[in-house]
This record gives sequence, C-alpha cells and structure tokens, in this order.
Amino acid sequence: MAEHTELIEILNEAISLEYTAAVQYNQQSTLLSGRDRMLFEDFLKDSAKEALSHARMWSSRIVYLGGIPRPEVGGIRQSTDAIEMLQFDLEIEQRAVDTYTRAHRVCHHEPTRYMLENHILDEDKDVEEIQKLLGRVRPRELGRIEERLAAAHR
Repeated sequence: MAEHTELIEILNEAISLEYTAAVQYNQQSTLLSGRDRMLFEDFLKDSAKEALSHARMWSSRIVYLGGIPRPEVGGIRQSTDAIEMLQFDLEIEQRAVDTYTRAHRVCHHEPTRYMLENHILDEDKDVEEIQKLLGRVRPRELGRIEERLAAAHR
C-alpha cells in the first residue's frame, strides 16, 4: 500500500465527489417540476446511477491497491431552478475530471493508469453533455451563420 498512498488519497477524494454527485443528482431529480421535469428527470436519474457505480468501482480499486475507501459525502448544493442545478453539476463534473487527472499523474500501477485514462474521458463526456445542455457548446460555423443573418436583417 505504501507505494500507492498518494493515489489512494486522491481516489478517496474522487469517490467522495462521486457519492456527492449521486446524492445531488438524485435530489435534483425530485425537485424538478413543470416542463423541466420532463426535460431533465431521466438525465439526472441516470447521472445519479452512473456516479454511484463510479464510487463503487473506485472503492473496489482502492481495496485492490491495499487501501480503505472512505465513503464520505460532501455538501449537496440544492436549487429548484434547472439551469442552476446544471451549473452545480457542471462544477462537480469538472472537479471530477481534475481529480482523476491528478490521480493519473501519480499512478504507478499500469492497469489502474489505463482505468483512469478511460475514466477521465468518460467524465469529460459528462462535462461536454452538461455544457451542451446549458447551451455553452455551439458549432463555430453556426455562430457565423447567425451573425450573417442578424447583419442581413439590420
């Protein structure tokens, strides 16, 4: 275990983020109302399940590396506004990418490094999806077309 001490510490941070995300997503799915419920409920429920499965996976990996997982849940940020919920979720997903990236940097166990590489990609896909839901990702060409249309209408 001594050779994996720093990695285990970072992975424990990661499982705390995953447990926090699971509870936060679950809570959000229950607080939604109106059309936002139709639009986002399944996304939030699926995200809660995914975060819980990530916590389990990394907890198992910590045990395999000789450590003890710490199942801690951080502060849950709540809102009844769907956009604010997604912003909270984006922050936690970005923190997850950063945390798994730090774990990858200190990892000297090759199979775990491969797991981390794949997991970083998965977490980044979550960041991408939330960015798209928030309307922050748009094709560059689309913006140019909209600019041309706006200019033509002036």
